[in-house]
Amino acid sequence: MTGHTHGATINPRDAMAEKGHNGIEVSAFPGRVATWKGNLLIFGLLIVLVLAYFYRQVQQAHQTFLGHVQLNSGIIAGVIKRNADSAVLSQEVIGEIIRTFLSGNARFVAYLDGIEPFSANELTAYAKEAGLAGIRITRAGGNLTEGPVDWLPEINMHCREKMPLLRHLPDSHLYCLAFKPSASTGCITVGIAADRFEALQEQIGLSRLLETMSGQSGIEYIRIDTGDDALGEPPAPKTVRWIDVPDGRIAETRLPIGNNQLVLALDARRFHTRIQSLWREFFVFSATLAFLGVLLSWLLFRLQRAHLKQAQQYERELAQQREDATLGRAAASITHEIGNPLNAISMGLQRLEMEAGGIEPEHRELIDTMRKAVSRTSGIINGIRRYAKPLSPKKQPVDLCRLAAHILALYRQPCEAQGIEISLSADTDVTVSGDAPLLEEMTENLVKNAAEAQPSGGFLSLTVSRKGRQGVLCVENGGFDPSIENVKTILAPYFTTKTRGTGLGLSIAQRIVAVHGGTLQLGRPEPGRLRVTVLLPGADTDKKLKGDHENSGRR
Repeated sequence: MTGHTHGATINPRDAMAEKGHNGIEVSAFPGRVATWKGNLLIFGLLIVLVLAYFYRQVQQAHQTFLGHVQLNSGIIAGVIKRNADSAVLSQEVIGEIIRTFLSGNARFVAYLDGIEPFSANELTAYAKEAGLAGIRITRAGGNLTEGPVDWLPEINMHCREKMPLLRHLPDSHLYCLAFKPSASTGCITVGIAADRFEALQEQIGLSRLLETMSGQSGIEYIRIDTGDDALGEPPAPKTVRWIDVPDGRIAETRLPIGNNQLVLALDARRFHTRIQSLWREFFVFSATLAFLGVLLSWLLFRLQRAHLKQAQQYERELAQQREDATLGRAAASITHEIGNPLNAISMGLQRLEMEAGGIEPEHRELIDTMRKAVSRTSGIINGIRRYAKPLSPKKQPVDLCRLAAHILALYRQPCEAQGIEISLSADTDVTVSGDAPLLEEMTENLVKNAAEAQPSGGFLSLTVSRKGRQGVLCVENGGFDPSIENVKTILAPYFTTKTRGTGLGLSIAQRIVAVHGGTLQLGRPEPGRLRVTVLLPGADTDKKLKGDHENSGRR
């Protein structure tokens, strides 16, 4: 409709409304922190507190488990030490019993051999009768008698008269004792089978205890590191080392036992599972809190944005009311102060033209030019008065198709003379609720602006259709040069690119559409073309909004 934007000005009110419409950067409460940001901060602090709580729970579980490990280690170390002492004492007692038994048999054999020397068979029979593994008699001359034969491996036995030496031969499973009856006699060596004694020592020994305890629930293994095994690993009481295994984790601790180390490994799978469960609960709870925080912050953001838009809308409406009131007072003053003198001038010029019959042609042309200027000025004043006048539509069903066809019929001849091609496309039964004279004025303003925007010819297309329960009037024309960013500026009051006119045509049309509860939309489908789309409530949907529209019209 308007073809150019040279010299155009933008209404400050519209600029303010446009800035407020694009986002929430314009705040009705400067310096105030957004509610949704505070909400996010609160949820962030909650997540930090939850993290601290779960971290404390993990630390407490860790300390409890370490205390459990240390307590069990101390108990087991005490049991092992007591068992080790008992095993040593038992071994000493068994050794003393064997020494006494073998020493007595050796003395008795020496006594009998002194009366009558033993033969090999006799020694074998005596050994069997006494429960001995064998007897060997080495006499002073080197003569040797033993029974059974080769019962004793070739070893060097130290024969002593006092405190005879008891020797354990693990490979042969024997306990042997070498006894020298007197300094002048030879040596008597007796032995006994060690199988049952070794089995007894194994039953009460430390290795069987460690094996038995290692099979207990919650204990992975127990061992004693001695000698080179403990070298380079000094005892580190109350220190727990975590070891990863294929199906979980174990906790290994070391306790000193004399010069050795007790190595105890406890099953930490349940503890590890509990720790993982705590962290899993933390992440689930934190994720829930984060989700709720984001969701509530988004809702608060939307509410705050809606509230801010509402406040800005109130500000725009208040500014609109103030501007309308100011413009109304200005229009009344202009009508009174300028309208009457213009009427007097117009009447004077008319009388001068009628009564002065001998006026020269050039003077008559001057009078005609002045009359046109007065008429144009009166038109400007009337336009301002129409724009400032409150609108109170009297709504009734209006056939939008018939209305558009009527307006086009009025402008068809002037448009065709100007080289503008007119077309009308209308659906049937497009009825809206509105004031017919006001809607005719709105449609006429749109058609008139479209025609004036194309002084060198072009096209003008009207389309009437129905969109849901609304009536749609679409006007397209050529001769539109501004970019899409400047489309809305043509709705500003007093905006015009023509050398004549007030620039109120589209503004008045927009007011008429708004007072009917509709919307007026501008678009630029392609360069050089402007599309104005008007949406009006249908005749069956407007009854509920009648009171609101009338109140809006009174504003």
